[in-house]
This record gives sequence, structure tokens and C-alpha cells, in this order.
Amino acid sequence: MQNVKCKKQNLNSKFKIIVLYVVLNLFMFSWVSCAQSNDVSKTPDNDVIYLKVENAVVSSFDETPDWAPKPNAMAPVDGDMDTRWSSGYRDGEWIYFDFGKPKTISKVIIKWEQAYATSYEISTSDDAKTWSRLILLEGQTGGTSEIKFQPVTARYVKLTGLKRVNPEWGISIWEFEIYGPKDKNPGELPLEERFKKSKEKTELEKKRDQINLVAGQIVPSPSPLTDSEFQRGVNYTSWNVVELGTDLSDYSLIYLSQLDVGHIALMTVWYQDDAVSKRIYVDPKKTVSDESLGHAINLIHALGMKVMLKPHVDLTDEDARVNILPSEEWFASYKEFILHYAEIAAKYNVELLCIGTELSNTTTTTWKEKWLDIIGAIRKIYKGPITYAANWDEYESVSFWQDVDYIGMDAYFPLTKKNNPPKEELVAAWESHASLLEKWLKDTGLNKPIIFTEIGYDTVEGSNKQPWRVLPTLAMHVESQEEQANCLESLLIVLTKRSWFKGFYWWNYFPRPDIGPLGYTLRGKKGEKILSEWYKKLR
Repeated sequence: MQNVKCKKQNLNSKFKIIVLYVVLNLFMFSWVSCAQSNDVSKTPDNDVIYLKVENAVVSSFDETPDWAPKPNAMAPVDGDMDTRWSSGYRDGEWIYFDFGKPKTISKVIIKWEQAYATSYEISTSDDAKTWSRLILLEGQTGGTSEIKFQPVTARYVKLTGLKRVNPEWGISIWEFEIYGPKDKNPGELPLEERFKKSKEKTELEKKRDQINLVAGQIVPSPSPLTDSEFQRGVNYTSWNVVELGTDLSDYSLIYLSQLDVGHIALMTVWYQDDAVSKRIYVDPKKTVSDESLGHAINLIHALGMKVMLKPHVDLTDEDARVNILPSEEWFASYKEFILHYAEIAAKYNVELLCIGTELSNTTTTTWKEKWLDIIGAIRKIYKGPITYAANWDEYESVSFWQDVDYIGMDAYFPLTKKNNPPKEELVAAWESHASLLEKWLKDTGLNKPIIFTEIGYDTVEGSNKQPWRVLPTLAMHVESQEEQANCLESLLIVLTKRSWFKGFYWWNYFPRPDIGPLGYTLRGKKGEKILSEWYKKLR
């Protein structure tokens, strides 16, 4: 019996030793992972060098029309923040990079697009078949992630997304920069020398650094709007709570200032459930935060541009806002919504406030007193000029034009019934529309300037026929930068000759430069050169 007891004691002792060994190993693994994610590498940054990647392989590409980037696995290692890799819409998607030979790595910088991974791992391999986990990161928040670790030698580096911030998106990376010790990686070049083509990005970064916005600062307006001023505008659009406060947005606004854009319409959206809903509310993921909005306004002013604040109401069931059916309760909710932005406009020295957009069923004589009440309340808070953005087929029925300072129109007037019509026909179409607007002003006795609060054409054949088309229809159409550019130039040729016309805001530009190859944005397209040249002349 004593022998049995001794054996049991020995087994218990061995079991305790094994458990202690496992616990210690788990602790050490946890400590190493934690230490790696908290920058424990002893190698100073000035002793590391950017490591060139020869090839990249991905598990998938995003295939959504118009919004997806070009399917290029090397996009995250091309030194260009205008290009990115975006995966399919599943957890577990991956991308790996091939140096062509083993290199020693000690730091990774990941510049995430807004579709980031909240949990991901980085692995290394010598053959792209057997992978060793280098680090596991959880609870991540996107943006720019800088990860340092003790030097590791490998030919391949892999990122695997384990969990996405939004189940409706994939994961998306602007740049994946890999660094290692200089003395272990002879022949490598610094990032700036490796990618000399990234001059534009570097200049944008330098310009942003020169501005040096101070937290809590309110930047003054360059000057109030004047009666003679031509508003050289674009609509700047985001459906994300923090995007207008990001580096990427800052660079895009600086980019616009360099095109001689002088006026930015900042859109922010609240929501209601359907056309008969009585409550308008903030979407915690889609409505631009007040902080991000204030940051964008400050930067626009610091760049010498002016702001039209343009709040929208959208429907979560994706019906059009022109179909909203108002009620007493709806107007009470709308008043609360728009007065919130009147306060922001006053606080941040906004030059023009748009008090509504395409609310066709609400602006008739039936509801005029409700609008006059709202306008009166706005004027007590915000002392600058106001406008209303009527839909192109609504402007004749708006009941309160006498009580705003600018007649605003979202001017998606159809021009011809042809694909790629000659510019002469587009000019003739705009002459006809301009003459009708001029006659309407005379007949109604409205002594008010007109601005186009929105105007735009997507980048496809036939865009002039139905300019109000929405993005999902574009995948079936043929690209035509020519037609988009001709529509824009025809508008400028005709309307700049009319004394009552005081400017327009092109729909649209995004903080993200890669969005919209077939959409309304002019970025990088033929029409952008026309816009910039005309805006320079109209200063």
C-alpha cells in the first residue's frame, strides 16, 4: 500500500511539474506576443530600412462594381496611397508578400482603409507553404498600425484577417510597409528613394504639416460670401462617422484646394426609417461626428476655401427622400435636426448653410408656415446666408424662396436622348434650361441669385440623359470620360454668361481617392482638368 501511495505522490508531482511547465510556456507566449505588439524591439528606427517586395499573392479580391479597387495584389507595396488591396467579404482572407530571397524583418506598418481587421495575425515562411505565427493582434481599431518585434529572417510575410470591423465588408489595406535592420539587409533603399513617384503624397503630407491645426481651435473664415462671388464648389461626401477627421480626408481636401476649388459643400446625413416615419435620427456608424465635421471645416478654412454645410435626410429602406411625407411630428424632428447644424455652422464660421435637400413633398404652400418657423429659428442662431437645395423638378413649387438668400437647385436636368452627343448639342440643351430659369425668375419677381447646390454626371455613356442615376446601375454601362467632360464644359460655357448664376457644387468627391471609376467623381479624369482650368479663370 505504501508503494502505491508513493507512486501516486510521484505521479502527482510529475503532473504538477507538467502543469507548471505548460502555464509558464503559455505565460511566455503571451508575454512575447504582448511585448511584440508594444514595440519592444531594441532596434532604433534610424537603424532600419524599407524592404522591397518582389511579388504578392492574395486569397481574393473585392468584386463589387465601381467601389472596388483594381485587382492588384501589389497595391499595398507600391508606395501609393491612391491604390489598395480589398478582399472578398469573408473572415480569414489573406495577403502574403515575397521578397524573392530571405530578409530580416523587425517592423511592419499597416495603413488600413476603413474596412480594417479588428483581429489579425502576421506570419512568416521560407516556402509559402509552412507558416509560423509572428504575432497575433486582437481588438484593433484600424488607422495606421505600427508593429515592432525582435528581428526574424524569412522570405515571405503574410497577413491573415481573422475578424472584420463590418461583416458587410472585406478587409482593405492602402499600404503594407515592411522594415528590417540595415546591417542585415544590404542593398535596400529608403522608402522615399524606392518610390520616387510618391512625390504627390509627400507634398500633401508636407502641406498638412504646415497647417498644424491645434486641438480645440476654431479657424476663422477666409471671408464672408459676397454678392459678386462665383462659388467654385464641389460636394465632399462621406457616410462614415470618423472619416472626415482622418489623414486621408485631409490629403483629399488639400488636393481639391490645389485644383482652384474655392468652396466645399460638406454633406452629413441623419436618417428616418421610411417615407412616413416621424422621427429623424443619427446613425452611429454613418452620420459624420460633430468632431470630424468640425475638423474638416477648420482644415477647409485653413486652406483658404469656404464651406457650405449641407445636411441631408436619407431613408433606411433606400426610398428616395423626395418621397418623404411630412407631418407635424416630422417637422418637429426636422427642426431639431437642422438647428443642430445651424449651431455648428455658427460655431465654426461656416459661410453658407443649406437648410434642406430634395424634400419635395414638404416645401409646398401647405407646409410653408412650418418652413418659415424653421427659417426664423435658424436666423436666431446662424447669422450667415442660407439656401435650400431643390430637386431639379421641384424648384417651381418651393414656397419660401423669398425667405432664403440663394435659390439652390440640385440641377440634374436631362440634356439629350443620345449617348455621347456632340458638345454643340449639350450647349444647346443648357441654353434652353438657362432660358427657362431666367424666364421663371422674371415671371415670379424673384430677385435672388441661383446656385446649383449639386450638379454632376457619372462617367458612362448616356450620362447626360438621366444624370440622377445611382451607382448600382453603372456596372452595365460603358465608360465615357468624354461625355462627362463635355457635359461639364457645356454647363460652364452657358451658365457663366448669366448674371443671376453664382456658382455650382460638383457632385461629388470622396475622402478616398480610389472610389468612383465609373461614378460622378472627377478625380483623375478628363473632366477634372476642365473644372480646374475654369475655376482658375473664375476666381
